[in-house]
Amino acid sequence: MTKRKSSGSERETINQQESRIYHPTDNDGLQPNSQEHPYMVSRSEVPSEITGLNRSESGAPAKRARQSDGSVVEVLSGITRSLHVRPAEKIRCDMPDDGPPCVRCRRRDLSCVLSRNLQSLLEDIKNTELIQSDVRNMHEALTAVCQQLELERPKPLVSMAGSGQGAGRNNPEPVVQGTGDDNMDENCEISPPQSPNAVQAPIDTFLDIAKLGNHKSTGTGHNRNTSRSESKDDLVSKGIITIEVAERLVENYFSRLDHYLYGIGGPPQPASKLRITSPILFGAICTVSALHDPHGSKLYVSCNRALRSLVSKSLFEKRDVEYIRALCISSFWLTDASRIFSSDAIRRAGDMRLHRSFEYLMGLRSTSIGSPSSLSTPTELADRVQLWYLLFICDQHLSILHNRDSLVRSDNEIAVSWESYLHRAEATESDVRILSQVSLLLIMGQVRDVLGSNNDMPLPHALCSQIMSFSRQLDKWFNRFSALFTTNAYIGEFPRRGLQLHYQFGKLYLGHQVFKGLHGQAIPAHLLTAAGMAHEAATAIFEKFLIEPELQQDLVGMPHYFHIMIAFAGHFLLEIWRNYHQQLSFKLENEFTLMDTVLTLFRNTPCIPQHPVSRMTGGLTRKMLDCAESLGMQNAINKGPGLSMPCSTGMSQNSQTVNIQAACQPPLGMVTEDLMQLPPEELFLSDLGEFNFPDLASHFTT
Repeated sequence: MTKRKSSGSERETINQQESRIYHPTDNDGLQPNSQEHPYMVSRSEVPSEITGLNRSESGAPAKRARQSDGSVVEVLSGITRSLHVRPAEKIRCDMPDDGPPCVRCRRRDLSCVLSRNLQSLLEDIKNTELIQSDVRNMHEALTAVCQQLELERPKPLVSMAGSGQGAGRNNPEPVVQGTGDDNMDENCEISPPQSPNAVQAPIDTFLDIAKLGNHKSTGTGHNRNTSRSESKDDLVSKGIITIEVAERLVENYFSRLDHYLYGIGGPPQPASKLRITSPILFGAICTVSALHDPHGSKLYVSCNRALRSLVSKSLFEKRDVEYIRALCISSFWLTDASRIFSSDAIRRAGDMRLHRSFEYLMGLRSTSIGSPSSLSTPTELADRVQLWYLLFICDQHLSILHNRDSLVRSDNEIAVSWESYLHRAEATESDVRILSQVSLLLIMGQVRDVLGSNNDMPLPHALCSQIMSFSRQLDKWFNRFSALFTTNAYIGEFPRRGLQLHYQFGKLYLGHQVFKGLHGQAIPAHLLTAAGMAHEAATAIFEKFLIEPELQQDLVGMPHYFHIMIAFAGHFLLEIWRNYHQQLSFKLENEFTLMDTVLTLFRNTPCIPQHPVSRMTGGLTRKMLDCAESLGMQNAINKGPGLSMPCSTGMSQNSQTVNIQAACQPPLGMVTEDLMQLPPEELFLSDLGEFNFPDLASHFTT
């Protein structure tokens, strides 16, 4: 007993000399501060030789402890450990020799045994960081070599995403990718790495010189094709939609909507795979699908907001072909941001040299030249060519709708040589439909260049023959492609009906030019034929929906170019009725009845308030009622319970009781909250001016 007391007093003396003392609680054992000393050895892990010999052998020499277990475990330097010497004590361990025994155990001639579990974890983290640093350096070197040889860049190191944790406080290297602004800059594309053209451009020389002057610019920066957090930013992981809703939206898109856009979405993929391979494409497909869901108003608002956020965050980042595909799909259907999506896609396609795929596919460029396009299979090259053609089509559509010059030149080899692509043995139904649009838009581009779309001057007499020449070109175009179109397995006869609508759109676009600069004056005699052609085309567009009622189903599915051209045709007819019905000699009553019937069909089309059909129907209805009142043709309109004529013209526009409830409200059972959030001017068709398409400030076509 005396010996034990002496031993206890000796421990107390040693504890007072240590820098930290842990006092026992009233219960069994101590409660140490785990934050200050995270590495503790439990009593069960320490051999009995350390915790004390058998009570019956308390006087035995301490040398037995060294003989029972001589294993010594290597530990990190500078880290203290605590030995559980007694159930009621925790004592700090100092190991100045980078390993056991500690100072106290050496003084007492005890064996020093530590737990290896936590120590191994630290060592594994350190080794993993070193390996990651080595792999990243190898990847950057390989990327620099591929860039110099104009080969396809290696895929990004997905294992490095989100690995910015784990670096020790006392070990600043290796520096692993984090989430700070400095690392964000590495994904930025300050300028295109190469000129889109085959001939060396001044920017190429500058970039080569800059590489020689800055060693760090060789393998970093624009070489990373995807963002570190891209795979985590899809609509499902952000909680915007569930995976079940995503599966339904993706299924609806690939089973129907994608075929209105010539199947550009590629082979159908499940949402679970698509959200991993391309979150941007996944977001675009979900947003477009929600736009066409009659009950998806709130869903569309959420998806559209998330898609814009993803695109805006990726503005300065390098992306792949699937990203361009997502922008292309968004451009054709999402009216409010179509120009932004299209211009970004065209810029990226130029940097990627997407147009060169046509040269490789047609054998116009040797495949021995190192290039990503030259290393692609014929199927991949054909897909890239189709994607370029769709970007060209979308750009030409927006050029027509916004009265602006196109961004893509019409004299590119890939554009003017569309016939050689059509005559390929591997040409598909989608190729025929796509190239029919390319051929038509080349004609309409010539109309814009020759007749002018920006000036508001009357057409000179010398251009009369040119107008008729363009009209004959449109006739030949329609006769040629109408014989090539077939029934689609997914959307039926819409390709043929769409071809007929595009033909009338072309006639309307050509004929409406003769009204420029007239300001309500009589049509010159030499332009009467062209004016009559425009009137007949606009009327035929509305008659098409009565002759073929199946087009009503296609209204919610076709790209927004159709809706805006239909809206322009309606506005054109209203202005013709108001100013030129006598000179052109047609019956106003029949014309009003036609438009009223078609607008009723539009109102009965199930769609969300944000859909272009809903937005244009209300505006056309209001303008039709105003025009009918000014011409005294109120009786020609079938005033149902949802329509009422305006009050007297002496009242202000805001006080007129124009009840267009049937035109502006969605069908029963649909969400109307988002409709009330839309600005009032978006519920009506913007004023298109005097036979001109809306400018860039138009709310309807922004």
